[in-house]
Amino acid sequence: MFEGPAQVALFSLVIYVLTFLVTTMVHELAHAITSVALGGRPTLHHVFVRHRGLSGGPRALVAAAGPLFSLVQGLACVAALPLAGPEPSAAGLALLWLALHGLVNFFGYLITTPFVPSGDLGKVAAYLGLPAAGRWGLFAAGLLATAWIGERAAAPLLAFVVDPAATLDAGARTAHVLAIGVAPWILGSVVIGAASKPAPHWISYVYPASAGFFLLVTLGRVRDLEPAPPTAPLWIDAPLWPWLLALAGVLLVFRRVLLPGVDLGRGPR
Repeated sequence: MFEGPAQVALFSLVIYVLTFLVTTMVHELAHAITSVALGGRPTLHHVFVRHRGLSGGPRALVAAAGPLFSLVQGLACVAALPLAGPEPSAAGLALLWLALHGLVNFFGYLITTPFVPSGDLGKVAAYLGLPAAGRWGLFAAGLLATAWIGERAAAPLLAFVVDPAATLDAGARTAHVLAIGVAPWILGSVVIGAASKPAPHWISYVYPASAGFFLLVTLGRVRDLEPAPPTAPLWIDAPLWPWLLALAGVLLVFRRVLLPGVDLGRGPR
C-alpha cells in the first residue's frame, strides 16, 4: 500500500507522535515528582500539572524540573544511540526521536523565556528577577542550540535512507528528510494538538507545531553529506503494528488516565 518515501513517512509519523507524547508525559511527571519531593500536592495531567502547597523558590524548582529532565532525557538517549546497533532499525529511530524531542524541549523553553512568563522557564526567570537582557540571552542561546541540533541531526537521520539514489543525489537526500522528519512533524503536530485538548495554555498547541523547526536547518545540511547505501532488509520492512499498538497504549494513558488527573502527594485537595 505504501512504498518508499510514503512508507518512511508513515513509519516515522507513528514513532514521532509516540515519542513526542512519551516525552511530554515524562516532562510533566518530572514536575509532579519534584513537587511531591518538596512537600507539594500536585495533580498530574496530560500536558500540565496543577500544584498546591508550594510557592517561591520551591515552586520555581518545580517549574525548572520539567525542562531539565527533558534535557537529561535527550542527552541520555544520544549516549544510548550506539546501543541500537550498527544497522538502522525502528527501535533506533525511536531512540533518535526521543533524543531530539528531549533536547528540543529544553532549548525550546529557553526560546520562550522572554515571551511566555507563565511557561516553565518564564516562571524561573520571574522568581530569579532575571532582567530583560538575561531573558533575551536565554532566547538567543535557545535559538543557537536549536540550529546546532538541526545540523547535528542530519547524519543520524540520513542513516535511515531507503533509496540508493540518496548516496549520490542531493535531491533524494532532501526528499528523505522531508519524509522521515518534516512530514511527521507537520502531520504529527495535528495529532498531538488534538490529543492535548483541552489544555489550559496555548503553548500546548503552539509547541508541537514549532517543535520541528530545527529540521529546516537539517534540510540544508543533508545536501553536503553522503550517507552509506541502504542494505537489505530495510528497516521499514519491519512490522509497523507493534508501534501502532504502543501508540494506542500511550494515547489511552494520555487521554483516559492523565487528562482527568492523578493526585499525588498527601494532604487536602
